[in-house]
Amino acid sequence: MNNLLDILNKSVNYLEKKNIKNARLTAESIISEVMEMERIMLYAEFERMLSEDDLKKIREKLNDIVNDDKKISENNDFENNEKSEKQLKLLLDKSISYLKKNNIDESRLIAEIVFSHVLNTDRMMLFTKYRDEIENEKIEKIRYFIQKIGREKFPVQYLLNEQEFYGRKFYVDRGVLIPRQDTEVLVEKMIEILKNNILKNKNLEKNLKIHPKILDIGVGSGIIGITAALEIKDSYVLGVDISEKALETAEKNKELLKVSNIKFLKSNLFENIEFKQFDMIVSNPPYISLNEAGIMSDDTLLHEPSEALFAENDGLYFYYEICQKALDYLADFGYLLFEIGYKQGKNVAEIMTSSGFKNVEVIKDLAGLDRVVVGQKL
Repeated sequence: MNNLLDILNKSVNYLEKKNIKNARLTAESIISEVMEMERIMLYAEFERMLSEDDLKKIREKLNDIVNDDKKISENNDFENNEKSEKQLKLLLDKSISYLKKNNIDESRLIAEIVFSHVLNTDRMMLFTKYRDEIENEKIEKIRYFIQKIGREKFPVQYLLNEQEFYGRKFYVDRGVLIPRQDTEVLVEKMIEILKNNILKNKNLEKNLKIHPKILDIGVGSGIIGITAALEIKDSYVLGVDISEKALETAEKNKELLKVSNIKFLKSNLFENIEFKQFDMIVSNPPYISLNEAGIMSDDTLLHEPSEALFAENDGLYFYYEICQKALDYLADFGYLLFEIGYKQGKNVAEIMTSSGFKNVEVIKDLAGLDRVVVGQKL
């Protein structure tokens, strides 16, 4: 078969046999480039068939990667007698080793992110610059970042003030939670409902534009609300948060990404919201139980805002609070969507059902874990 998933797996196997590091990530990047689609969407469209032209381009790029890697090995570019202390490959290897010794997870990925940021180079293209020598000023910057990550368990996203989410780069700092890839499951379900249900089912006159009204509770850095505003151009989005720092960061991302159809408001949940005809309410509230603090990573516990992580009542507090009032703020046939912890699907679904929501459904992530709960006002 020549469907997307089959070709991806074959590409990964080919690169692994050729001893190419990060084989899956490399294969994903090549195929997403050829197919002109976001890397995360490869698995969403895994049944898509590839043309012979697509296959040819993928094959050529895979061979280029293997041949380039082979040339580096054959030329003995990094033998001890030819090493330069400023050479990218040597510095990268030392950085990875340092991070590993300091028990930093995904050491290679984090080191590559730092190098690509400082050198202003796409991370996937770093290997093409392995022989390059780095300027002293940039070496010092890299050393500062790597040591801060290793010694202080400081998240690389806060150091670089940057995190990618749904194909876009967002500004982040210590005032907000670092966006996680898990939240993209919530965003994808949100967009699916907006496009396939709300926009299609609105019974409006012909040629009259539909403007879905969306409320993002606990907006944080703004990733959910801003993504909704950008993906659904005619939507009107309101993002609320009790944290001034979070609202400042969300405003910064609004300006950074040039979004015009979103506004932010300081509000403790529904407290300062007057409008009561939202087509959708979406929230990724704090949902980690206080009892689970001991099993969390040092970088999260030491540096991310605890008020954005933990919730009382076994992590269910905000689900109860939001569900109690959400129906009053939704238009008929409107939707409520939550991100949840992987053990909370059943409990949150029961909370929504007992609060009067219909068509309650638990959505799993790519790992098969409960990640999103959705319900409807009928």
